[in-house]
Amino acid sequence: MVYSGEVKIETAPHTENCNIHPQISYLPNFLEPYESFLKQLINQLEDTLRITDLAFKPLTDNSLLKNRILEIIRETSKANFVFVLAQDSQDRWFVKSQSDLAVNQDREIYVENLKSQILSNICIQSVFNPAYRGIYHTHEDQNGNHSTVVIIPLISPPTAEMMVVCGLRQNSHLLGDAYSRIVSTLYQVSQKLSFQPTLIEAAIIDDLKKYFGFVCASLYERRFQLFCERLQKMVIYFEPILHLDPEDLFISGWEALARNPDSLTAPSDLFDAAQLWGSQFSLELDQYFLRVATQTYLEARKKSKQARADDVKPLLVNVYPDSLIQKAYFETVCQILKEKVIQPRNLILEISEKSELPMFSNDESFESSIKVFKKKLLEYIKLKIKFAIDDFGVGHASVSRLVGLHPSHVKIDREILHHQHSDVIIRFVHELVGTNTLNPSNVIVEGVDETIPISLHRLKEIGVSYIQGYIVGKPSPEIYRLSQEKADFLKNLLLGKTTRIEGLIDTPHVF
Repeated sequence: MVYSGEVKIETAPHTENCNIHPQISYLPNFLEPYESFLKQLINQLEDTLRITDLAFKPLTDNSLLKNRILEIIRETSKANFVFVLAQDSQDRWFVKSQSDLAVNQDREIYVENLKSQILSNICIQSVFNPAYRGIYHTHEDQNGNHSTVVIIPLISPPTAEMMVVCGLRQNSHLLGDAYSRIVSTLYQVSQKLSFQPTLIEAAIIDDLKKYFGFVCASLYERRFQLFCERLQKMVIYFEPILHLDPEDLFISGWEALARNPDSLTAPSDLFDAAQLWGSQFSLELDQYFLRVATQTYLEARKKSKQARADDVKPLLVNVYPDSLIQKAYFETVCQILKEKVIQPRNLILEISEKSELPMFSNDESFESSIKVFKKKLLEYIKLKIKFAIDDFGVGHASVSRLVGLHPSHVKIDREILHHQHSDVIIRFVHELVGTNTLNPSNVIVEGVDETIPISLHRLKEIGVSYIQGYIVGKPSPEIYRLSQEKADFLKNLLLGKTTRIEGLIDTPHVF
């Protein structure tokens, strides 16, 4: 019988906590069973750090580290043996690293059975099938019990590597591709991240998100917690922007840059996480960065004794376009201004070209989004805050965004300088910003250093008035004025009196 009648579904009124039907449960997420496994792995890593000195040993080709990671995988998986096979130039397989063998196993018998029953029958094409994340085979072990061998691809041929996990229970909840992702990522990233458990844990959760497209709620919350903890360790450096005029050379502003406290490199993992996980992460990053950058700038100014209003140069702070439309970010800006950490005329928010403008509805055109986005920016402009477009020329719809937003500053990405027709492109940008005759944008060329194929003299000839890069000064925790020696050096380059730019790029600053 075919039922064609109408089905009526009663809907409960909306409530904040949705507890009207307490007997209802959410369908479980398939990643939830792996949470405790991941937590155990990280706990084992932390225990290893406490009882060994692995963290202080070189990590390249460190067999002790690799073996210990495999031992952690074996113990946490409740397996008998874990090892990594690698392929040499003659297509021969050899054991690259290995765990210990479980105490209840006879090594000779176990290895012989493994070779004869499993390894001799491996189909390499199956292991490295791109549609799957490994293979498994269930067999009878030396004690008459059924156990499973899992073979996980690590590096594809021709220099192939694969991990072999022996002795998992036949009905183990770990028999899934999520297990493969977790243990392979653990093994690979632990050798790159200086054996830092929190960074390794974050990398594993990121990999699950990339592979499956989502994670369960608790893993998401854990990843956000790790992200916030990582933010707290970030430090701020400042890179100078130079007004390019031989008769009036001076530092016209500073860009705030996030740095790792240990390596002083950009914390790319934070930016990658913000891109991967979306607006909650990027908003948290932008709010924290704005607060710390402005406060650090205030402290740096006090140390340099640049307290007078005329001495204070604008501070450029990067922000994702999506954050600018969030109420929380606007409130953070207002709070900073209220506390007089920085004057609004000295704050310039940089909108990266590498990020798309937020679309406010599915059927909205780019031009319409520009219009709505510009309306949002007016709230900041009313506070006397200015805007810059960063990375111009390498991002999304550069010309449309430039014409639509009329920013006070436009920063040309250093990649343009290595373009065959870089001077034509730079002239074109100047013509574009010049269409706003009442308030044309200042054009800043980024990444000017000793490697660019165009001279400072030529940049000035084609109309560039502001530059940023190592030729002016490397990022520093301090702010300063140009020394006379550095000013003379740059002036000679501008006038074409010398084409050599070595010597003063790393010279200490004289105040």
